[in-house]
Amino acid sequence: MSGGFLQGTKTRSVEDRGRRIAFWIALVGWAQTNTIYGLYAYHNEFTWLHLVRYLFYTVTLGGIAVSAHKNWNFKLIRALGFGALYFHMWGVAFYDAWQGNGSLMSFPPLLFTPIFLVLILGYRALLFFAAAQAAMVYIYARVYVADIYGFDKSVVNTAELGAIFGLASGVSLIILAIVSYAREKTDKRLLKLIQETERLAAEDPLTGLSNRRSFIQRVNGLWNDRVPFTVAFFDLNKFKPLNDEYGHAIGDAVLKAIGQRLQRNPNVIEAARFGGDEFAAIIEEDLQSHDLDERIRCLHAEITAPIEVEFGQVSVGAAMGFARAMIDAKNVSNLLHAADTAMMRCKSSGETIAKFDRAHDQIGLSTNVICEKFRKAIDEGEIKPALQPVVDATTTRVVGYELLARWPDSGLPRDPGPLEFIPIAEKLGLLNQLLWSTMDQALAYLQGSNGFLAINVSPSQLSNSKFLIDLFNIVDAHAFSTSQVELEITEHVAFRNLEENIVVLTKARELGFQIVLDDFGSGYASLSLLERLPLTKIKLDKSLMGNLKEGGVLKAAIDLASTLGFQSCIEGIETEREARFATKQGCDQMQGYWFGHPEIIQLKDPSLRVAS
Repeated sequence: MSGGFLQGTKTRSVEDRGRRIAFWIALVGWAQTNTIYGLYAYHNEFTWLHLVRYLFYTVTLGGIAVSAHKNWNFKLIRALGFGALYFHMWGVAFYDAWQGNGSLMSFPPLLFTPIFLVLILGYRALLFFAAAQAAMVYIYARVYVADIYGFDKSVVNTAELGAIFGLASGVSLIILAIVSYAREKTDKRLLKLIQETERLAAEDPLTGLSNRRSFIQRVNGLWNDRVPFTVAFFDLNKFKPLNDEYGHAIGDAVLKAIGQRLQRNPNVIEAARFGGDEFAAIIEEDLQSHDLDERIRCLHAEITAPIEVEFGQVSVGAAMGFARAMIDAKNVSNLLHAADTAMMRCKSSGETIAKFDRAHDQIGLSTNVICEKFRKAIDEGEIKPALQPVVDATTTRVVGYELLARWPDSGLPRDPGPLEFIPIAEKLGLLNQLLWSTMDQALAYLQGSNGFLAINVSPSQLSNSKFLIDLFNIVDAHAFSTSQVELEITEHVAFRNLEENIVVLTKARELGFQIVLDDFGSGYASLSLLERLPLTKIKLDKSLMGNLKEGGVLKAAIDLASTLGFQSCIEGIETEREARFATKQGCDQMQGYWFGHPEIIQLKDPSLRVAS
């Protein structure tokens, strides 16, 4: 701690207390020195010897006071200063006794004055002064006490008297040293307990990151200092299924690993875990910085990279939203709300990163509001199909599309994203109706092409006995081949009611549908699942691409798919570099924003026709 302890702090350490005591003792001693020698000067009794003593006391006591206040070499100056005062006291006592100026009251203070040292010095220094005190008292008592008190030396044995007084005075300091030692140990234990209590009050016990309260305090501090910074909130994807499947030990290991990555990131000023799989970070940002988006993207990539656990590698996705201090909000409360709102929009839209956008995020949507309008939107065909292209890895020609749902022109403050309205569709029992409506339009659009259409299937749909019949009928009605329709299931869907799902998917395969395992490598699938499910393709999670340098994990996954007779498709391709890397590893197909975003289709617009 630098600076004076008189400036005021909320907490005081044991060292601070010692400095305060030393400071006030030195200050009081300095005041007494000025008073005493001021009286000498007032009565014209101020001699050169008084001047020397006055300068000695002033320099020594002043040095101790300044050192204690500024915490500048305090321990050294304290030891030298009080040691000098102690031996100076004895030097003056011996000199006065030698000059015959000893009085009846000069000896008792010499016995008890050193006791004040226990308030200032540690037990090691007290043990040293105990030996010095015993020797000084013995010599003084043996040589001068008899003359000062008028004892008859033939009757009083001054050697024995000196030994008794010396031993008593030395032992008293030894006892005080023991007391000081015990107090120091107690103080250390108390300080450790206080520090541990404060740490637990400010820290997440699992990851070692800050907790919500401590994080908000740091945000407040940076805001008050007018330091430019960005707050990012992120929520892990697929964490609960991983936790449910492999237990809390693996889940905790993942959370700890993410915490360590946040602590190591050079752009993160402070990171926190708010609870569960929710995290937050403060990202530094200087006024000349124009690469905030890149920093956010790199942080997201680092968080979602594969994590080593006891049985191999796992990875989880993350929805991240961020907002800039003093730009996106006028106070801390609004800033935190802005970052949280951006994250929620990111989750609902299926994106990975979202920057706070005042126009879109100012007004939130409640579940009740969406529920009220969703049923009508389904009936009136307001939910539109959007197609995202899947390309051949070698030629980059479009070979198929993934079917997604969008709700444009909803009439709400902002258009809900799929992660907002699809759970509501499932809750209301409208998930199949949503699929048939969008699929009907998509099949009409793709009429006559030989590309495939991939649809996402939920657990509730697989458990519906009529699902496969209705699916076959709508495909047949459009004269579309069942071999051109891919049913995408996630690892989590496959694990739920596994035996029943295998039966349903086997029937689907017998009808000609293609079966695709989506998000493979996202963390919790058993390899035995690949042999048990009637798969035709594996969609590989982007996390398997690693750092785009070695490609060992991605290559192994592609080779595994090939060995088992499956096609492989890598998801999340966003740059040309990623596309080239994935192609080099030998994957069959690719999908991602580099090749095209999901686009709402218009039946009169043939521009998105699949390449034949």
